[in-house]
Amino acid sequence: MTGSLALFVGVFTPIVSAPIVGSLNYFQNGRGDGVIILLLAVVGLIASMVKAYKLLLLSGIASLALLLFTFFNLQYAISQIQSQFEKDLAGSPFRGLGEIALRSVQIQWGWAVLHFGAVLLIVAGVARPKT
Repeated sequence: MTGSLALFVGVFTPIVSAPIVGSLNYFQNGRGDGVIILLLAVVGLIASMVKAYKLLLLSGIASLALLLFTFFNLQYAISQIQSQFEKDLAGSPFRGLGEIALRSVQIQWGWAVLHFGAVLLIVAGVARPKT
């Protein structure tokens, strides 16, 4: 149940911050993959209440897979933007300002909450009580 709650809350926590736009969360006003994570959190909550451990494990694995996919895609996108930036602004007098802006794009603490929730769902699904 705690894993589902962490996932649910984590969707609304900041996952990345960037200049001008500020902090972004996983939900992105219903347009992001956060909607899928919310659904998986609800599935995990229901599965824990009815003791459907396989479903609990499945929702945890699906959540973690989606989170990792998004995290690595985000890292790749940041890397691509930095590479393109270096090519486009080579020799420009504004390059220094752009570098400062790019360095200020940061991964935020919401990722830890989201991953914690997904891992808890997996652990709960694996560590089912002996009957």
